[in-house]
Amino acid sequence: MGLSIKYLFATVIVCSCLFVSSWENQAFAQKNTLNRGFSIRPDVVATGEELASQKSLWVLEAVFKPMRMVRMELTDPQTGKKEKTLVWYLVYKCVLRPIERPNSTSEFTPENPEVAPPGPPLFVPEITLITNDNGQQKIYPNQILPEAEQIINQRERQQFKNAVEIIGELPPETPADAKQENAIYGVCIWTGIDPGTDYFTVLFSGLSNGYKNVEGPDGKMQTWRKTLIQQYWRPGDEFGQQEHEFRPKGKPYWVYLPDDPDDAAKMIKDLNMEAKPAS
Repeated sequence: MGLSIKYLFATVIVCSCLFVSSWENQAFAQKNTLNRGFSIRPDVVATGEELASQKSLWVLEAVFKPMRMVRMELTDPQTGKKEKTLVWYLVYKCVLRPIERPNSTSEFTPENPEVAPPGPPLFVPEITLITNDNGQQKIYPNQILPEAEQIINQRERQQFKNAVEIIGELPPETPADAKQENAIYGVCIWTGIDPGTDYFTVLFSGLSNGYKNVEGPDGKMQTWRKTLIQQYWRPGDEFGQQEHEFRPKGKPYWVYLPDDPDDAAKMIKDLNMEAKPAS
């Protein structure tokens, strides 16, 4: 009798452990299914001050896969012939999460006058890569290359939209504990990057409608947009370039920058944002 009770007790413990292990594995699998390699994400989406100063603020949760590099046979638009081309690309996923709004009474004074938008909020991304080497900056706008996009989609085993195709209304909100996400997937592409580049920064605007009106150096008002910044470094050289050389330099963080990419690049350099720690 005593042996049977001990056997029953041991069986219950084993079954309980198996159940817990199975539940943890399912949770881990579900998390991996949602992540799918999108491992780079910012910590902060919106501050209380931002929410108080702009009641209509929205911010997309953006996560990225590591920066990629691949050599492709692409058609030269001038000659019409296929040529080996080194392509840098970055794929990303955007999800709109519910934002907890502060009470109507706030210690903050509204900074931005609210103007009713003419239609539904739109996602219009603008992605710029800026190299930062030896005090010199080069600006590379995101490129639309359908031929390269097809190769990237096959390589990543998923359909990603370029910066034009992805323009549209924001996706429906997805709660943090949802099993499925209302996500949109995009790709940024660059070619002709200086092969000697060691340090570079990616500016990603359009992920939020956050803005600030700031007085410029000439006394005129400027509009600065909420922009996501991710810095990288590449400890290789111009010969035998490999994508495993890419290293994120800290986590992505939010700043407000001028609309013009040249002005934004100059501001990053003047304020030494390239050395800013992740926030």
